[in-house]
Amino acid sequence: MSMISEIAEYLAGQGVGTEGTNLFHAYLPDNATLPVVLVRDTQGPTPDPYIPDIRTPTFQIFIRSADYDTGNSKLSTIRGLLQRKLMTTLVDSGILFRKIVANSEGGYLEKNESGQHEFSMNFSAEIVE
Repeated sequence: MSMISEIAEYLAGQGVGTEGTNLFHAYLPDNATLPVVLVRDTQGPTPDPYIPDIRTPTFQIFIRSADYDTGNSKLSTIRGLLQRKLMTTLVDSGILFRKIVANSEGGYLEKNESGQHEFSMNFSAEIVE
């Protein structure tokens, strides 16, 4: 299981959304139900050659909502669920996260061409292999 699929599964288990309906990982289909949450990989830093058993990937939470308040609330909920996770697995028999931390507060991006509000937040992780 990939890191982003585990994060999506964890968020679904916490009531953030339903995988395949309004919670996705890797890509966002056109027919997703709003509000929708996407967990996607982003480029992390260069691996540390001196600590080969620790990976440092990054990921993004992207939210699209019909109204601002719903999207902003969903972003706040996810921030609370993921920020400062230390030495934990998110799902049974999953990846051991040494830490997950927010890179910023995250926030509003724009109102897209369809009039939907978009938000994002980036996180850094350390994974023990």
